[in-house]
Amino acid sequence: MAKILIGCRLPNGLLLHHPDKEKRDSHKTIKIAGLRDSQIVGAPYVTTEIDADFWEAWKTAYSDYAPLKNGSIFEANSAANAQAKGKELAKERTGFEPMKQDAMGVKPADKD
Repeated sequence: MAKILIGCRLPNGLLLHHPDKEKRDSHKTIKIAGLRDSQIVGAPYVTTEIDADFWEAWKTAYSDYAPLKNGSIFEANSAANAQAKGKELAKERTGFEPMKQDAMGVKPADKD
């Protein structure tokens, strides 16, 4: 079976369920690791190696899925390719970035 790397920029990752109910392995579910699974603090993405056939079926069935369209999850055929795509997408927002400490008028509490 051919494998492919899936990069994920979401904090909790995703569970991908096989979209084809008629296939033999349609019960298959794959967990895509998220940033919280990373052993590197501040990593911009994490990769998970999955079956390429599963990914093609899932990607075709869910081509309009927002995280797939905006690059929150992406495919790469090698670690170098994943690194290049991760660097390219680094400035794109996922909507799950940490807020700045002073965002929306929030002020640190006074020390007593």
